Formats: sequence, C-alpha cells, structure tokens
Amino acid sequence: MDAAKAPDRRPIPGGPGRWPFRLVKTERGATMIEFAIVALPFFLLLMGAFDIGFYYWGSEELENATAYGARLVRTGQVQAAGMTQAQLKAAICSKTAALVGCMSRLRLDVRSGQSLADITPPSPFDASGALKSDAQFTFSPGAANDIVLVSTYFDWRLLLKPSDYILHAATVAQNEPF
Repeated sequence: MDAAKAPDRRPIPGGPGRWPFRLVKTERGATMIEFAIVALPFFLLLMGAFDIGFYYWGSEELENATAYGARLVRTGQVQAAGMTQAQLKAAICSKTAALVGCMSRLRLDVRSGQSLADITPPSPFDASGALKSDAQFTFSPGAANDIVLVSTYFDWRLLLKPSDYILHAATVAQNEPF
C-alpha cells in the first residue's frame, strides 16, 4: 500500500487516559455534529413550509368548491333535483383533492331569504366550542329570486400543531328565476 494513501494512525496527543483532550484535538465526526445541530431547525422549517402550503391549497380549494355548490343552488339544480344537504355536500366534496376526509369533516350551511337582511350568518361552534354536527346546520336553498348564503366549514388538521383549524368559505348569490 502506498504510504501517501495510508490512513493516519498516529496517536492522538494527550495520551489514552485523557479522552476530553482527544475529542478537542481530533476533527473526526465534526460534520455529523454540525448536521445534528442544524437538522432539527431545518426540518421544522421545512415541515412548516409544507404545512402553510397545504393550508393555503386547502383554503383555495374550499373556496372554489363552495362557489361550485352555490352555483348549483343559484341555477336551481339543487331545488329541481330535490337534493338533500348530504347530496350537495357530496357534490362539493367531489371538487376537492386536498381536503382529505371531506365527507366526514365538511359542514354545509345553506340559508335563504327575500333580502340579505333576512339571513343571519351561521355560527359553526356549539356551546362547548366544538364544530357543530351536520344536523345542527340549516339547509334551505330557497326559491326563485331568493338571496342565498352558502357557507362551508372544514376541520383542518395541521402537521405541526396539535389543535385543529376551521377553514371557512362563504358565497352569497341570488337565485335565478328558474
């Protein structure tokens, strides 16, 4: 074996009994220590960026799906087909990809009136502060020329935070004269 390529096997200064001095003098494993120091903040930052990105994606997707559901109500398709709250919810969920578990975690509220003053926006929480069940929300798509408020609430779970967020989207429209 070539002497220039042979591993360095010289004794480390400080002698065998002085291990703290050996650690200070050698540079073996320095990269591993530097990585260990930087890895946790790096991966937390990376997961946070993914979390924010998915949250934004889910929020935009919920807005678009709610607008689609409001369009079905506005054009009279919901009323003509006699759709229920669950059926409209399924139609809204069919327009989503990032909202995992949409059918079980989405809440839908549809309210109508002759004018906007006749409609009171819903509160998504019950007395204990939890998201209401489907049965506790209103489903009244209205008749021709009514004003309709379509509100959706989605129980969004973040990666880095143990508590949940509620994504909310709402659309106000006037029914067409169907």
